[in-house]
Amino acid sequence: MLPYQPRLASQGTLSGILVLALLSQGCIDGPFFQLKKLNPYIQNQWKQDREKVVVFSERIEELRLLRTQFASMEPQEQNDWISKLGQMLKSETSPEIRRETVLTLDPVKQNPQALEILTPLAKDKNEKVRLALVSTLRNTQTESSTNTLIAMASSDPSNNVKLSATRALGSHNSDAVKPFLGAKLDDRNIAMRFQASQALGELTGKRYGGDIDAWRQYLAGQDVPEPELSLAETLESMLLLR
Repeated sequence: MLPYQPRLASQGTLSGILVLALLSQGCIDGPFFQLKKLNPYIQNQWKQDREKVVVFSERIEELRLLRTQFASMEPQEQNDWISKLGQMLKSETSPEIRRETVLTLDPVKQNPQALEILTPLAKDKNEKVRLALVSTLRNTQTESSTNTLIAMASSDPSNNVKLSATRALGSHNSDAVKPFLGAKLDDRNIAMRFQASQALGELTGKRYGGDIDAWRQYLAGQDVPEPELSLAETLESMLLLR
């Protein structure tokens, strides 16, 4: 059992729950099944819960609790949990649990081991899982995460994921991103053109907004004057600088 304790005593020890849970990855009832074998009363309660399908919420709760505790862990302890979550994902059939696991890994997304687990989820069958991945990779400044977002923005079967991945590239200062977003300005989908323009605004600091022609000229190397700030934008800028 790991040394730290969860925030709420009534929730039991997170370490004990998840350690036992993750040892039972292959169990059809999910990764927290072994906990219910601790005594007959809990085992009986588990059977009732299975019939009522309420144990799902317990699994979500444990993952969210783990997410809050990552920051307080030593590097080796973090790596141990990341490895356990990666093993769990290999056999997890619930898309909601897979999505929650992506969110749980968000605090350690800069960890190379976590990225190795996260990036393959770009091919997950569930759209919600892939959208969660886009959100996590948005502020992960690595070549692997940038390439993953470009691939998702290019060929994901979901238009929502394509749009989200395109917008997320605005926070990736990579040589490959600007030309990619420039090409998206010519996309047939008006929503895609808009998201590409917003991403370029974040990436470059330029204020061309949704003016696609201005962006095209700028990317072609032309000196394109930026529109003057409105009074509201000026006041907002002043407040942000304070």
